[in-house]
Amino acid sequence: MDIMYAAVDSRAVEEQPIKEINLYMYLYFVIFIIFGSFFTLNLFIGVIIDNFNQQKRKMRGQDIFMTEEQKKYYNAMKKLGSKKPQKPIPRPLNAVQGFFFDLAGKQAFDIIIMVLILFNMITMMVETDEQSPQMEHILNNINLAFIIVFTFECLVKIVALRCYFFTVGWNIFDFVVVILSIVGEFKDAGRRSSDANRTSIKNVSLSPPLGGLVRTLGRLL
Repeated sequence: MDIMYAAVDSRAVEEQPIKEINLYMYLYFVIFIIFGSFFTLNLFIGVIIDNFNQQKRKMRGQDIFMTEEQKKYYNAMKKLGSKKPQKPIPRPLNAVQGFFFDLAGKQAFDIIIMVLILFNMITMMVETDEQSPQMEHILNNINLAFIIVFTFECLVKIVALRCYFFTVGWNIFDFVVVILSIVGEFKDAGRRSSDANRTSIKNVSLSPPLGGLVRTLGRLL
C-alpha cells in the first residue's frame, strides 16, 4: 500500500510529491495485482494441483494392471474425449481477406510476433531513470514502432477472421491490450511536458509484450 500511495503522489524525478496528483496510478496497481498476482498465481497452482492428482491416482492403483503403452493410450483418449471439437473458420471469399487469412494462419507469422515481443521486453529492461534525453527519445520511437507492429497484427487477424475473431478469448485479450497501448501512447504524446505522467503512461503503452507473455504462458499451461 505504501508503494501505491507513493506512486499516486509522485511527480517528476527530484521533485516533491503532491497528494493524489496521479490518480490513474490506482488503476495501474489494480490491473497489476489482477494479472501479476491472481491470474498468474492461479495458473501455477492449477498445474501443481493437476500433477498432485495424477500422482494420487497412481498411488491408489487405479491403473496398476495396465502396461505403459496402455496407460499412454488411455490418457490420450481421455484427454481427447474431454475436448470439444471446434469447427474450422471458413476461408473468406474476398481475395484481400483470403490473403490476410493465409498470413495469420502461418506459423512463421506467430514466431515473428513472439520474437518482436522479446525484443520489446529487452527495450523495457534498457530503460533507466538516469538515461539521457537522446536515449529516451530513441526508446520512445522504438516503443512506438512496436505498437504499430502489434496494431498491424491485430488488424490482420480482424480482417482475416471477421466476426470469428471475437469468439476466441485470447484474441479479445490481445484487442484490449492493443487499444490500451494506443490510448497510452496518445496520452504520452500529449503530456510530454510532465516527466511523471510520461513515466506512468509508458507502463500502459508497454502492455503488448506483457499481454503476449501472459497469452504464451496460458497456452503452455
